[in-house]
Amino acid sequence: MVELRLAILGAGNIASVHAQAVHEVEGASLAIVADGGSGRGRALAERFGARYLPDAALAASDDEVDAVIVATPSGRHADAVIAAAARGKHALVEKPLDVTLERCDAMIRAAQEHGTVLAGVFQNRFAPGVARAREALAAGRLGKLVLANGLVPWYRSPAYYREGGWRGTWKLDGGGALMNQGIHTVDLLLHLAGPVARVSADIGRRVHATETEDTAAATLAFADGAFGALQATTASWPGEPARVALYGEAGTIVLDDGRITAWHLRDADEAEVEAMLRLDAAPGGGSADPLAIGVERHRAQLEDFLRAVAERRQPAVTPAEARGAVELVLAVYASARAGAPVGLPLAG
Repeated sequence: MVELRLAILGAGNIASVHAQAVHEVEGASLAIVADGGSGRGRALAERFGARYLPDAALAASDDEVDAVIVATPSGRHADAVIAAAARGKHALVEKPLDVTLERCDAMIRAAQEHGTVLAGVFQNRFAPGVARAREALAAGRLGKLVLANGLVPWYRSPAYYREGGWRGTWKLDGGGALMNQGIHTVDLLLHLAGPVARVSADIGRRVHATETEDTAAATLAFADGAFGALQATTASWPGEPARVALYGEAGTIVLDDGRITAWHLRDADEAEVEAMLRLDAAPGGGSADPLAIGVERHRAQLEDFLRAVAERRQPAVTPAEARGAVELVLAVYASARAGAPVGLPLAG
């Protein structure tokens, strides 16, 4: 496997998870932590034996760096990726890819022009249960899909939104409960049930004093004819696991935080059901605390990123797929603003 020297750009909650993943993955080393001048990254850099830089742009252009993990505020992702790509550096980018389709497209073009690998972080794709569910769907074991639902009943405190000053803003967060937290479930719905053709939605602020929504609800019409519901909030105390439920004419699969909690397939025997329910023992979930997640899935995604660089191929979460999750979230917002259904793809 290729040896990659990485810089983590940003030192918020998720940076420590990425740093631990780099520490655990063979062939990866952490060269730099940069935080934009806040000083928060200094302790993280010292903990993992990396250099600290107060300037993310300097880190992205440093000669000792082969790739960057972009964990800056969401509305600044494109800037970091474009600067890194211009220096021939690959990028693994925290969700969302960025907060507008124009910025997503700009970073995708930059990676294509400079021949660099660009991947979006959707670590729940790497949960064993998600892989088994996708295999069952591809094999037709659920029959015709009828409903595909996503529910994110999470909680974030007022202090969470005050920290850093960018969360819950349109400019840098790009949205609220759906763009920041619920987008993981949006990605899983698209990954498992396929593209969405039409969305009808409402959003609002029920509890938090943010610019953006803390609660969103949408009905979905999938391209293959199935229907669905998508609901997300950060105002539901104490927070429960994010759920994806798939209902077909020949079976039902339910995933909570990417773990299989129901495997009711017409052709499954008892041994298979028991095996599916025992499949994933990965600890932690982000329903109430963004730091409560484990590192296992981030480690698996980083390993795929290294292989993509070594093999000169697309990563498991392609830039187009990461963009697709942003597009569906933006369609929800557009529908809520218009008070009417919105079709996908969105007009450019």
